[in-house]
Amino acid sequence: MFRPPALLASALLCVLLVSISGSAEALVSPVRDVPVLTDNGLYRSGKIKSSECPDGALSTQNAADAKRTLVGLWSCLNASWSAHFKRAKLPFASAKLVVLTKPARFCGQKWKKGVNARHCYATRTSAILVGEDYYLRTRVIYHFQYVAGMYGRHLQSLTGITNGHVALSYKSQAERLEQARRGILQADCLGGVFLGSVWKSAGQDSEGWPALLELVKKNGDYNSRKDRRSARGKNIVYWLDRGFRSGDPGSCKTWAVPSSRVA
Repeated sequence: MFRPPALLASALLCVLLVSISGSAEALVSPVRDVPVLTDNGLYRSGKIKSSECPDGALSTQNAADAKRTLVGLWSCLNASWSAHFKRAKLPFASAKLVVLTKPARFCGQKWKKGVNARHCYATRTSAILVGEDYYLRTRVIYHFQYVAGMYGRHLQSLTGITNGHVALSYKSQAERLEQARRGILQADCLGGVFLGSVWKSAGQDSEGWPALLELVKKNGDYNSRKDRRSARGKNIVYWLDRGFRSGDPGSCKTWAVPSSRVA
């Protein structure tokens, strides 16, 4: 059947867009006109101050050592962010940590198979599962990223970002997933802000920051093929390293950047 040239060109353009992006995600826009997400007071809080965290050098030797070092790192997270929020005159409440050696009910729900850590917004509590199935078999350095990033979710809750995210509308599944990635990447970036401020002490016996970024990229690439809530490795690395090097929560404005940066 003959098609007018204009319609044919339009059809070819649609095919090209889908083939380049692999989905409709490339057509999704950044978040606009939601100040709690795009102009939050956290972004104007300034650079975080460097501090010592000698007890936050993580371990995977055994469950007892892992718990001790996780608690040490968590204490540093609370102390560092508490001081930062106080300087910025932002309301703050510490987050609690529960270290589990086997799955247990948490936040009123059964622990799902394959889950290694969870955050409960209602009780401001995070839980980390330490066991042979995952934690004790994984390279020590990798845990810095998800522990600090999990605390980033607590910061998002304190500043209204979580509620702002939940209230967002979306027009498609692609847009919903992109919003989820924006939130997760922001938490990772905030985790990087903290890690940069304590790395000289907490990370001094680790493999080093470049090794962590390499691991994060590989893990991101693997997970993004299975679950589009997971960003591609290069974007996780971008936001984690951006926070680490800037030391400034203002560098973590994931909500307003182009879709390609949170794909």
